[in-house]
Amino acid sequence: MISVVIPSYNRAPLLKRAMESVLNQSYSDIELIVVDDGSTDDTAQVVGKFKDPRVRYVYQKNSGACVARNRGVDEATGDYIAFHDSDDLWHSNKLELQLEALTKQGADVLFCRMNRVVSGKKVGLVSDYFKSGFLPKNELPMSIGTQTLIGKSLVFKQEKFDPEMTRFQEFEMLVRIQKSFSIYCMDDALVDYLLQDDSISKKPERYLQAWNLMLQKHPDFMVTYASSRDRVARDILRNALCVSDRKMRWKMIRMAFKFKTSLKMLARLLCWSYKFR
Repeated sequence: MISVVIPSYNRAPLLKRAMESVLNQSYSDIELIVVDDGSTDDTAQVVGKFKDPRVRYVYQKNSGACVARNRGVDEATGDYIAFHDSDDLWHSNKLELQLEALTKQGADVLFCRMNRVVSGKKVGLVSDYFKSGFLPKNELPMSIGTQTLIGKSLVFKQEKFDPEMTRFQEFEMLVRIQKSFSIYCMDDALVDYLLQDDSISKKPERYLQAWNLMLQKHPDFMVTYASSRDRVARDILRNALCVSDRKMRWKMIRMAFKFKTSLKMLARLLCWSYKFR
């Protein structure tokens, strides 16, 4: 059995569609655990309208998505656990194809790619730079959507989401998972990621805080992912250019300098840092 965990906070208008995309899966041996993170809307009523015995509703005081997902993991009774978000959609064969690949490859955790969707139109892929197959221990497990993950129950019960992380919750968890378990990438895009208006340009301080926490919690990060330093610096720079506040942009570029990058990347950082000082 696969336990599917959906955390939800005041997303009642979107939750019904997300739940249907789980319950209508071609693989039916599932339990769907909806963790209501202290919603003040009619989330409970939306869940209550589903008479499917596979649905379980759990309420908790508002504590954040990480705590809600961990609560779902604690409640899970399945052999495998998958995560979904209340505002995204799964393709109808997602779990079937993922479980088949997971067992065939003998992986502990598996993720797929996902489609970026804006106003009903696909505008690109997420996680398209990963090669299909097992991730090497030194390959950075960054930009892997929580809603694409499925894995053995014991993995997620051992390595849970860290509530201290303001962003990168699944990224930080996967860094820990990668040290002890195998992670496999599927070529298929089996999730539609519906882009919401919560971009980094509106919360750059959380982005910076998350990177500082990553480096504090994983002091071996620079050594383990030495080959990915340019990728990290490029991501920080790209996000910095979306921030309107010049001081914040400068702080973000200074963060990028912490990653000892190639000369080419260093030149780009020096160029932009001169503009924003």
